[in-house]
Amino acid sequence: MPMFQPCRKDMVAGYEGGGDGQILDLDTAVKDGVLGGVEGGVVGSGVSEKVDLGRMIEELELCEVPSVFICPISLEPMQDPVTLCTGQTYERSNILKWFNLGHFTCPTTMQELWDDSITPNTTLYRLTHTWFSQKYLLVKKRSEDVQGRASELLETLKKVKGQARVQALKELHQLVSSHSTARKTVIDEGGVSVVSSLLGPFTSHAVGSEVIGILVGLTLDSESRKNLLQPAKISLMVDILNEGSIETKINCTRLIESLIEEKDFRSRLSPVTASWLG
Repeated sequence: MPMFQPCRKDMVAGYEGGGDGQILDLDTAVKDGVLGGVEGGVVGSGVSEKVDLGRMIEELELCEVPSVFICPISLEPMQDPVTLCTGQTYERSNILKWFNLGHFTCPTTMQELWDDSITPNTTLYRLTHTWFSQKYLLVKKRSEDVQGRASELLETLKKVKGQARVQALKELHQLVSSHSTARKTVIDEGGVSVVSSLLGPFTSHAVGSEVIGILVGLTLDSESRKNLLQPAKISLMVDILNEGSIETKINCTRLIESLIEEKDFRSRLSPVTASWLG
């Protein structure tokens, strides 16, 4: 793991640009992608408000973070980086715990400290905050885009029929399967009722399969489940369960299992459907 080396103010040390041994300034490090994937170029670009660094780290839950941002003790992103006289940088709370245990060495190099002071690494903090801000705003924008598209598709489903309906359902199915914000939007905007209304005695299997795929990915309240217990809807589910693809069969099974939780589930089934379900 590359270690951060201290340097003069407003410089990022320990990283060489193009092998020439030169120390990179903060904006160049971001612009040239030295720290991996910071979008938007220079520091502060696209950041309209300062979001708490700890909050961004917690909400993003990123698997890959540049190693220069990682505390060598906790292996977690640093929120308050401080540098020792040896040039190694740590999260403040972690290095203070190290000292409180009676250690007066650098955890990384094991050198004895000739100076026990710790210096706030404001440059690294700024760079860390910028990197996470860019990621955070990108995720936020994508989330807003997903919410908007989910809303548009719900409105579209109220108007279109035929193949256009199938295509809209396919796209909504993909959004619901991939994004929690899309699932929340569908529920909050009454989308469960809109989608459920497409199930009926004359519903094609193409439409029914997509509807079931959407519904099984949502948290249905009791009223929504009762609505799905209409004989025509249950009958269609059973038909699709018999003739659909493996994925559709799995979705049908999961949806029917969730409906069984309703007290009057059996009483709403036709004799044929009830016997088939056992």
